[in-house]
Amino acid sequence: MKHLGHLFFFSIALCISMQLNAVTYCAPSAWGYGAGATGGGSATPTLVKDASGLKSNISKGNKVIIITQNITVTSQISSSASNITIMAVNGAKLISTQQNSSNSGILYLKGSNIILRNLTFEGPGAYDCDGNDNLCLDGANNVWVDHCDFQDGCDGNFDIKGKSDKITVTWCRFRYLKKPKAGGSGGSDDHRYSNLVGSDSGDKPSDGTYNITYAYNWWDEGCVERMTRCRNASLHFLNCYWNSSVAKCYIGPENVDCYIEGCAFEGSPAKSKIFYENYGGKNGSKFINCTSKNGVPANITKRSVLTPSYSYTALTAAEAKTAVTNTTCGAGATLTVTDKGAVSSSCDGNNDNTGGDNTGDNTGGDNTGDNTGGDNTPTTPVEGDCCINLGLGEEPTVANKGIPADFAQVVVTAELAKGTWDNGYLNMGGDADIITFDFSAYNSTITAVTFDVTIPNWTSEKNTIAYHWNNNENSYTTIDSKNKQDITLSAPANAKSFTIQRSAGTGTRISKVCFDLKSAASNPTGLDNTEMESNAIKIIRNGQIFIIRDGKTYNILGHCVE
Repeated sequence: MKHLGHLFFFSIALCISMQLNAVTYCAPSAWGYGAGATGGGSATPTLVKDASGLKSNISKGNKVIIITQNITVTSQISSSASNITIMAVNGAKLISTQQNSSNSGILYLKGSNIILRNLTFEGPGAYDCDGNDNLCLDGANNVWVDHCDFQDGCDGNFDIKGKSDKITVTWCRFRYLKKPKAGGSGGSDDHRYSNLVGSDSGDKPSDGTYNITYAYNWWDEGCVERMTRCRNASLHFLNCYWNSSVAKCYIGPENVDCYIEGCAFEGSPAKSKIFYENYGGKNGSKFINCTSKNGVPANITKRSVLTPSYSYTALTAAEAKTAVTNTTCGAGATLTVTDKGAVSSSCDGNNDNTGGDNTGDNTGGDNTGDNTGGDNTPTTPVEGDCCINLGLGEEPTVANKGIPADFAQVVVTAELAKGTWDNGYLNMGGDADIITFDFSAYNSTITAVTFDVTIPNWTSEKNTIAYHWNNNENSYTTIDSKNKQDITLSAPANAKSFTIQRSAGTGTRISKVCFDLKSAASNPTGLDNTEMESNAIKIIRNGQIFIIRDGKTYNILGHCVE
């Protein structure tokens, strides 16, 4: 048995329990052709509950986005941002009710380094109107789509095209639950065509070949064709299951080589329709340990078939069917995702310790016990100054040098209704515009903040800036003129985040925000060394309280210690 390789442990968005001697429903990281996908990495999760919030955050990059409730998308959301993880808590769906060419579809992604997990895409039903897909990757590279449920896409469920490459699709379920709509401009009265790779014969990535891993996926009831229709590709189908009773054909190649391993083919297609070659081109297929009620097609050798070079776990076809169709843990949105970004599967054994580094074989952490919900205390302390530049014309990140590299885990989130990122400053133009600086990833607290403010249209009535610490209520500071000036504020105890809100009733410009930080490790109990009566001094060493008096040291119980 081959084993899943390339195991990396990140602080969020990763499953923490591995079973190397059995099927693993929740992989700890991307693998296969899409092994390079790390998504938003260890960014503090951003919780999203509506389409505007999803659209705003998905376009910024360097994000871990958690969908917390059903979101109805009235027009396809497009993004070219990179370094994105999008997940949904259990039961939350992305829904499209639009069945037309302009507003149909849910997500259209062009960026790189993307992870999508535990998402349910609910489309309006198939209609051949030249509409959009539930999910389309167009020029997206290094992508991992895991444990997603694709239902009733208007045009298709999930298409990959353009310059997209290096993609892994695992534990996904594709199906149609709604009756197709006939009479569309495309000509097909039943367009329940699920998956496409390459939009036409000339569509291909820069190197000429789409490299895609499809593992532990289920093409379920209602799918008619395109499972997958593929062009100019090298595909690895591992332990997948097809069982649609209305299917006309399954895999439709055109200049494609397919390594098909441990797969089970059921449903309606005849043997010749499992690997349907009538689309032309030079194709190659290699079936390994696959099963079909009508027999497995003979291997095709018109094009050489590449053997996957990465490590993985291969089940038998019977084992794959059982695992994939497991309604609790199998294909579909069956993971458990918390609003802290912790991911687990109830079928992978010990999942009590989620969301961080845990004891056992997973090295790199020191948390013990039942640390549920991903609420582990950050271990990285930082002290000193952190100055964040808002004047680069875009939201600050480590990549654009707006955030110092030493503070890479700081999360800066701007919610702007009318604001703009101008060269030289952030221009907050609406009363609801805010910017938040979150240091929760560090075992440190904010002691003070200094930021510059310019209110160009200042008046005596429009002269305040609102702010708050953590999730507290707003406080206000008064600006005494329209000229740029520095504001310094002392932070309350245990301050981890700071938010500035424009509330002056006129434009507000901010170019730099600087924080003074204190490591919790330097004062673990929050108590300072204190001088006491009779020349006694209370000190803290290694988290313990001692009293020094007359040259001798005593513990809290009064016992003399060395």
